[in-house]
Amino acid sequence: MSYKLYTPAGDTRVARPLLVMLHGGEPGLDDFALSSRMNAAARKLGWMVLYPEKPVRDGEQGEWSWYMYCHQQRGRGEPAQLASLTRSVIAQHQIDEQRVHVAGLAAGGAMAAVMGQTYPDLFASVGVHSGLPYGAVVDASGAPSLRRFGRADHEPRTGRLQGRRTPPTIIFHGTRDMTVHPSNGVRLYEDAVAGLPGAHLFENGREGGRAYTRRTHVGPDGQTNAELWLIEGAGHAWSGGDAQGIQADWQGPAASEQMLCFFLHHPASH
Repeated sequence: MSYKLYTPAGDTRVARPLLVMLHGGEPGLDDFALSSRMNAAARKLGWMVLYPEKPVRDGEQGEWSWYMYCHQQRGRGEPAQLASLTRSVIAQHQIDEQRVHVAGLAAGGAMAAVMGQTYPDLFASVGVHSGLPYGAVVDASGAPSLRRFGRADHEPRTGRLQGRRTPPTIIFHGTRDMTVHPSNGVRLYEDAVAGLPGAHLFENGREGGRAYTRRTHVGPDGQTNAELWLIEGAGHAWSGGDAQGIQADWQGPAASEQMLCFFLHHPASH
């Protein structure tokens, strides 16, 4: 699996946090980095950012196979490849292993949710932008309906139901996303807090020209378990991104900065 690794200036002997960023397919890694402005956000905090590239054979699509059962399991398929690559980068660089996180856009967001469910011992928290819930479909036939309408044929097999810890999760989704229905973002939030004690807090605000609603689940200990940002009028694009990027909505709240802020407050608890 090929990849690009962003390393900010600074003392390379000091252990740094690592964020794994999963692209949404075309138009690829370079535009994803540009559209999300994640490198600029990471530079301010001294984070490293890993951009894996999905291996594509003839006839295959360039997006991650989040919808296939064989790619939703620990130790198999793309999750195993991504975990292996992440561990290889950790071994080769000074990485703070308590601060390894994963995020993605669209299919990459869906695969980030898969990685959080299958490797909660590796990833401390998860960011999903315009993505889809883990385990809601198990083959390619169910993916179009889930994308377009947010409906699935059966209840998702969440990591919590499998007895695994669900990492803290932050979700962004545009209310006018015509590619991935916004109800998928709501479902991701509900899955992340299912069975957890605590309260849901609501905030309405405006940033960068767009209004948003932020829903936050706070546990009895005051710790945030999940955040859901619904961006009013936004489509299928990274909120607060670079206007030069194909996958960016420059008008919305800065998703990259908000995700890194969320990740900073959620180091690994193991």
